[in-house]
Amino acid sequence: MANRRARTYAVCAVKLDEDHTDAAEGTFDAALTNALVAIVAKEWDGEEKKGGRKGKTFTKPASELLELIRQKAHETPEVVKRVLDEPDVFLVRGPHAEERDLAVEEHPAAEASVAGTFSGSPAPKPYETRVDVGTLLDALKVTQPVRHAREDKDETEGEPRALERRHVEALLALDAHPSLVALAMEQENRYENSAQQQDAREREQASQTLQRIGEEEADRRAAAAADLHSGPTPDDPGALELQECPVCWHEAFSSDGQDELCMQVGHGECLVCHYRRSPAIANALAREREWERGWARD
Repeated sequence: MANRRARTYAVCAVKLDEDHTDAAEGTFDAALTNALVAIVAKEWDGEEKKGGRKGKTFTKPASELLELIRQKAHETPEVVKRVLDEPDVFLVRGPHAEERDLAVEEHPAAEASVAGTFSGSPAPKPYETRVDVGTLLDALKVTQPVRHAREDKDETEGEPRALERRHVEALLALDAHPSLVALAMEQENRYENSAQQQDAREREQASQTLQRIGEEEADRRAAAAADLHSGPTPDDPGALELQECPVCWHEAFSSDGQDELCMQVGHGECLVCHYRRSPAIANALAREREWERGWARD
């Protein structure tokens, strides 16, 4: 259940991080509620729920969970503390906070980092999770009228209020909590899926090009590829030789560079079918090769 909540939070939060301007209210509420339920369940197990009719229990809505965190600053200050210079912002201590006995006022913010396989190692997580109760409650004032098809009573004229970037930033900051820590993985998955989809389109287009030019023209282009490719030279000894194209199978893939692990996986273009491999795909293939080598050694 905890993993599902973190996953739901991450999927919705990453979408909002990319674009929060288009019918984002339901997505925001789903991300916020799942994140808060996960955090409260981790810190105060059972208090994320409330009783209902016929003995049934339900998870509390986001507004009640935010009020609970505000209340816990008085009841359990060893777990959550109010930021001194921001009266409606709270910091939930991390599992290793006792190793660094830092004053709250010295760390008024905790930001979630997003990085993944294609963009390097993720930055260390902060020791506290910033819960901007005031901003998140304000965000709910924006989302609720839209979600429930109500008139926005706060708006007397003009356009109704919309989610702002500060609301999304407050949502993203929740990822620092150990019950979540999910944004980096989701960001990586979305980036990898996008790269794979683009690569599939490149392969399809290259296959169509190969069919269109015919076998004789493909052979002619392959023979000319060596003259068109600038491989290792005294000025650039690290450049790659022509490689086999995974679409047309000619030794005609001309690399502009290679993968970040230096596994000799090039990114560039085939001089026969014009298949283009992106740096992201080259890095993914290099990691597969590295994993296969490690598996073979073991």
